[in-house]
Amino acid sequence: MDIGVNERRRRTVFSAVLHVVSHGVAVTYCLLTLSQPHRGAMLAAYTCGLLCGALGGWAGTRVTTKASGYRVSFTLLLVTLGVAALGAHWDGGVASPAALGFVTTAVFVASYTPGLRLMLGLEALTLGSYLLVAVTGRSAPPGHVFVYVAGMLVLVSVCATQSRILARQRAQLRALASSDPLTGALNRRGLAEFTRHLVRAGCRPGPSLLCLDLDDFKLVNDRYGHAAGDELLRRVVTSAQQALRPGDAIARIGGDEFVVVLGGADREAAHAVADRIEAALRPIAGVSIGAATAPADGDTVEALTHAADRALYRAKQRRKGAALTRGTAS
Repeated sequence: MDIGVNERRRRTVFSAVLHVVSHGVAVTYCLLTLSQPHRGAMLAAYTCGLLCGALGGWAGTRVTTKASGYRVSFTLLLVTLGVAALGAHWDGGVASPAALGFVTTAVFVASYTPGLRLMLGLEALTLGSYLLVAVTGRSAPPGHVFVYVAGMLVLVSVCATQSRILARQRAQLRALASSDPLTGALNRRGLAEFTRHLVRAGCRPGPSLLCLDLDDFKLVNDRYGHAAGDELLRRVVTSAQQALRPGDAIARIGGDEFVVVLGGADREAAHAVADRIEAALRPIAGVSIGAATAPADGDTVEALTHAADRALYRAKQRRKGAALTRGTAS
């Protein structure tokens, strides 16, 4: 299963679990204060919220797209705000303990809403619901609403800032985990993730894979040092990327071994890209290239890689044979 789908499901289910826990706490509060007014209505409302959270958890396990995950989370948020507003209103207004439901909702929205605009809109909705209860419910002590709103804004600011810092750090870690630190190309893990769903039965044309190997790279390291070899590898990746089409990718899988992934490229397109790469690299390094295209050369990434590697070996043998012929003729 796609890693992104798993992550969306995890976040949606976690959101639903938090809703269940918060409404469970509210139900317990009602049970502890049964002698107070409106407890029957409050219990019904909080139980409804708890059941909606459980239903959201079930729906979260079937989420496949961002849109579906947002729909589940947004529905749960609306239910929670409605229940929190009713509970606070029945419990005596914004000065009641039930009004804490607005605080927990505001913190959750700030911590788990990825888009800044969406987060600000949902926070405005949360604060608006609180202010609506303040206007329509029992009046609170002087300054209570101001301090409550100010406190929520501070909590929202802190949680949102920390959440976005952590999101950037996670994105950087994912990039480091899937990229070659020397050249910036994909590494083996990044290549596996990039090609995870690239080859599908009946999906044509392509994709195609190119295997690249620099000629006599070891001589560069031996004659000029590893620093020169590292610089050559960086220049190779930069030049090769300029010859690729939008959506294509290059990965470094060994010392001077690279794989280029060409989505939706038939055999003719793959050879055209290989020619462009060879021309782009000619001023800086000799390169041998082997190509493989689905379905003729395989229906899996592994099969295509093996086929392209065999074609690369044949290309190297031809280049060596041509070099020997020129040397004999001279």
